[in-house]
Amino acid sequence: MQRIDLLVTGFGPFPGVRVNPTTRLAGAIAARLRHSGLRVRSLVLETSYAAGLPALAQEIETTRPRALLMLGLAARARHVRIELFARGRSSSLHPDVTGRAATGAATGGRPALPTRTTGRPQGALAHLRRHAIASRPSPSAGRYLCDASYATALRHAAMAGRPVLFVHVPWLRPAAGSRPTKRVAGFRPRTEGLTAALAAIGRDLAITGR
Repeated sequence: MQRIDLLVTGFGPFPGVRVNPTTRLAGAIAARLRHSGLRVRSLVLETSYAAGLPALAQEIETTRPRALLMLGLAARARHVRIELFARGRSSSLHPDVTGRAATGAATGGRPALPTRTTGRPQGALAHLRRHAIASRPSPSAGRYLCDASYATALRHAAMAGRPVLFVHVPWLRPAAGSRPTKRVAGFRPRTEGLTAALAAIGRDLAITGR
């Protein structure tokens, strides 16, 4: 398989979330960047330790992406979070989509690299703020599949000099013309603007990785 410029990942459903917005975002970002001439693939990871993490590692080894942009949903967040670290420590209190909790074998165990050595977080924040999207750096990607997958990507890709960045997004605004059942919080970003900002971040990562 021809080496790709950028791999964009999102997640499928997990307990409490039937429709994960990162599924759609990952595909939309990849489609947008393909029009600019980049070789981009999107991958939706099953939100499970037994299937999602091995699938990510296999994809990285097979396609050898020059850069990775990873997306996850932070359902309680009031802004987009640019994750600075992946610690590779998952909580046994939060089961994955299969009902299973994390184990040491699933999550790795040894510390991962910090994002700031590979992913250019300040540039990512600048793109988001240019699109008037509330955002900030985050010192922790949590203790769930997002952090575990981020650690996996950093171990498999960053060691080879490939930039990797994980972005947590909040719930998005409803599509234009829809009728929300309750008032929509002002901090929730619009899909179009967030897609454009994330595509710009992905383009920067791909260029850095060349």
